[in-house]
Amino acid sequence: MTRVAVVTGASRGIGAATATRLAAEGFAVVLAARSADDLETVAKQIEADGGEALAVPTDVTDLAALDDLVTATLDRFGRLDVLVNNAGVLPVAARSERISAEDWRRTIDLNLTGPWYLACRAKEAMDRGDGGGVVVNVTSTAAFFPSVGLSSYNASKAGLTMLTRTLALDWARDRVRVVGVAPGKVDTVLVQPILQWSAKRELPLNPLGRIGQPTEVADLIAFLVSDRATYITGTVVTVDGGEVAASGADLAR
Repeated sequence: MTRVAVVTGASRGIGAATATRLAAEGFAVVLAARSADDLETVAKQIEADGGEALAVPTDVTDLAALDDLVTATLDRFGRLDVLVNNAGVLPVAARSERISAEDWRRTIDLNLTGPWYLACRAKEAMDRGDGGGVVVNVTSTAAFFPSVGLSSYNASKAGLTMLTRTLALDWARDRVRVVGVAPGKVDTVLVQPILQWSAKRELPLNPLGRIGQPTEVADLIAFLVSDRATYITGTVVTVDGGEVAASGADLAR
């Protein structure tokens, strides 16, 4: 039976790469993001390559829309096996006291509350099938060390990292695995401001000395949701060129 995966933030970057990779692995994929046109472009490419895709325009901060996303998945495919919580926002850098309450809430809602809610609804759908499932939360290396001007982003990603571990414990006996991936500097629209800031100050990227590609993160996710990873839950895997391992080290050489 064909396994079904929902991928949020699937209109570009890591989300599009992940949806494409999972489709190549034989999954039927449900693509969720706000941009209907971009979603349709990704869906059509997947179908042109012989895969099966359903585009569902979705705002992850709208909890009712997340309910509709799960319903649309079940109506079309009758099951849900994998959720990839990839949608997220990197706010404009600002000192903490200058962040408005509205901007703070938007970052937390998109990066943490939405993924929590959708994971819970997805888990309920997984329970209706033959048991088991996988939730992948795409967090960030920003969960492991602070960044000047990004307190809301750091807090949201640290929260998502701890949520990953907690859900894994909550759902282990239900055979629902919960894992996280923490990308470092990856070549996406979201990360461009950080890349530009680092380049302007001539800061080293990471020990490997290069930017990661969305396909490299997608490869890791494809492994984590596969039958080769059935003993892995409650962990967050960094895919960052050694950035976290070198935190605080002198990379100038």
